[in-house]
Amino acid sequence: MAFKALRKLLRRLPLFRREEGQAAFEFVLILPFFVLFLLLLVDFGIMMYEYVSVSNAVREGARYGAVNCGDGGCTAGDIATRVADRSGGIGVTSAEVTVGWPDGSDRGDSVVVKVTHPYQFLFFRPFTINVVSCADMRLEQKDKTAVQSGSGCQ
Repeated sequence: MAFKALRKLLRRLPLFRREEGQAAFEFVLILPFFVLFLLLLVDFGIMMYEYVSVSNAVREGARYGAVNCGDGGCTAGDIATRVADRSGGIGVTSAEVTVGWPDGSDRGDSVVVKVTHPYQFLFFRPFTINVVSCADMRLEQKDKTAVQSGSGCQ
């Protein structure tokens, strides 16, 4: 009973009827979600940069294989090294690159280059997503290198 009377008395005082702190309190409640969204946005942007870099490197490797491997002077290792060198400094290694000639090694057949690069989130460390890109280009001349089986880009 005394508590209700005290509460009524406090509400009549102008100090306890003001609402200036409401906006600050709501901001404090929303701030963690805003920061989380901002960090996710930055991570997503970095992941998209890596995807574009891997895609460009894969196309460069497939083009290199289609144009320069017709004389038998290059191997799958040469193409994988070319892809790793052209990956934009994101750390693609030759071990992450798969190169194959699924249709054979004649003019007009395919050379397929595929990269599976793990992307580890910057702000959310335990999570990893594979950034995958594949390119399939036709050989412009007869390839005299060893044929590797495969099914192309899927």
